[in-house]
This record gives sequence, structure tokens and C-alpha cells, in this order.
Amino acid sequence: MKQGHILVFQMTEEGIEYSWRVEVRKGTEEITHKCFRKAVGYIEVTENQLYLVDYDCLTMAAQFQNNKVPDRNCSKYKIEIENGLYKVEVVQYYNVDEDEYVGASETDILLNFIKVSASEPIAEKVFWCTY
Repeated sequence: MKQGHILVFQMTEEGIEYSWRVEVRKGTEEITHKCFRKAVGYIEVTENQLYLVDYDCLTMAAQFQNNKVPDRNCSKYKIEIENGLYKVEVVQYYNVDEDEYVGASETDILLNFIKVSASEPIAEKVFWCTY
């Protein structure tokens, strides 16, 4: 995370499995409308693509040399994006723990990529993690 190659965030307090509806935007404006919660991080794109992967993919790759990121399941969640440094707003509308939407109900998560020339300090912990 500190090197700008991965963003990690927790979507649920209770570990509830859910099939998230994710919208990806490549914008210039920050998101200001109402939402359940929002986090900001920075990521550097170096191969004109990023992948959205789940916890299983990350933990399997960390444990077993033959497992890679992305795995077969997550390889379909490719985001085509120009190389560069991006401020990423992770906007969560759906609170799966309470089964309620805040601000929007057409999508559960919005990933807003804003191209920047420099990053601010990177978080020391997982976004939204309460441990």
C-alpha cells in the first residue's frame, strides 16, 4: 500500500459475503454526494490496467506460490486505465451489515479514479478497518 501498488478496504463489519455492484469512473471531480462511507487512497497504474480482487484471491496468493493475483475468478474484473498516478475515491453506498443504502441505490460501490501528479501520505492501516 505504501508504494502505491495496492489499495485494500473492508466492505463489511460482519464478514458477510455479498456480490457487489461496482461502478468505475475515471473523472476529474471528487465525489461530494451523500454515501454510507468513503475512503481515499492513491495507486500507480503501470500496465494500463488494474484488477479488482477479493480477499480469497489475496490470501491464496500469499500462502501458495502457484496462486497468482489476479486468479481465474478475479481476472474478469479488469479495469482498463491509462498509466499514471491516481487518487482513488472508494465510495460505499450499501451498508450490507444493516441492509440499507445511503445516497444511492443503483450501485453498491463507486471507484472514482482522478489522475494526479503527486500523492498524499498513504494510510498505515486497511481502510474502514475497525480492529
